[in-house]
Amino acid sequence: MRGFHKALLGLAVAATFLAAPLNAREQIPAENREYGYSAELSACDSPGVLARIQSRFSAVERRFWNSDAEIVTIEQVRQAAFRPHGLDLIPRRYCQAVAVMSTNRKLKLRYAIIEGAGIVGMGEGIQYCLDGYDRNHTAMPGCNRLDR
Repeated sequence: MRGFHKALLGLAVAATFLAAPLNAREQIPAENREYGYSAELSACDSPGVLARIQSRFSAVERRFWNSDAEIVTIEQVRQAAFRPHGLDLIPRRYCQAVAVMSTNRKLKLRYAIIEGAGIVGMGEGIQYCLDGYDRNHTAMPGCNRLDR
């Protein structure tokens, strides 16, 4: 019986070592591809990024929800993560901030700056989620998709 347990343990250890290469993958940085990325993304507190979020938010609220809600200012901006999924994927910068609304409410704002995700793949794309205003449930639960 003791020999059987030793053999079983040896088999388990061997299987672990043999399976390890199957789980590993080569990470070629996205910058080194034929049509690579530069990984040069705007900072979280870039005025252009913050203005796009404010503008897009108020436009969506007016057009689709018949609401006059606006983000007055964005403060306490910080980077939450940069390329958290690895070097071989599209470069992304995840950010968090506090949005001060026109009603003086302060809400948590999460957003991602994504290289090559702008219109027709040109420039940076921005995805954002504001707590309490994810009416299409695109980042549910609680803006979780953009929380890094």
